[in-house]
Amino acid sequence: MKRKINMLFCIMLLFLVEGCTKKEVEQSQQQQVQQPSVQQKITPSVYKEEKIFGTYNVYEDWVFLENYSEEESAFYIKKGEEITNTTTNISVEYRQNQYKKEEYDILISAILYQLKLELKQEQYHNLVTEEFTSPNGYCVFRIEVNDEQNDPPVKTIQHYIIGEKAHIVVQTTDFGEKGTENVEEVADNIVESFVWREIEI
Repeated sequence: MKRKINMLFCIMLLFLVEGCTKKEVEQSQQQQVQQPSVQQKITPSVYKEEKIFGTYNVYEDWVFLENYSEEESAFYIKKGEEITNTTTNISVEYRQNQYKKEEYDILISAILYQLKLELKQEQYHNLVTEEFTSPNGYCVFRIEVNDEQNDPPVKTIQHYIIGEKAHIVVQTTDFGEKGTENVEEVADNIVESFVWREIEI
């Protein structure tokens, strides 16, 4: 009799455990259904710019300023912005130099020396610099300058894309205007998508 009771107890315990397990699985499945899926980052639409020095992509909500641009330079502002002395903008400019690609460290030293002559001492000492390789395999030197004394304060970011005895400067001049929060993202996209073209000037 005792043996039968023990067997009955074991069977009941088995059903109880199995019932709990099924319930936990069902609850887990319900939670997975209820949890919102992680939103994927929406890639903004872009248009391709083809210049004599190279190609790159620009976000569609940024417009090319033909009257302010030349063959070796291009200026952009956010669509709908009024052009003033404090309009946040992006420029892409081709410049020649005397250094080969492999001598990019000498070019960077020359750039920093020039900035030391041009900037206030405090600004120069607070420079934020970074070196990295773009997705297309180009060496890029990034410089960030913050001028808090300016009215309004302005942040300038320059990306130097190193080429053969030439470089591209992608510069953002950010006055912090409303509606241009994505200026750095737009500039980063230009740098990342840039492809050099052979040029003779």
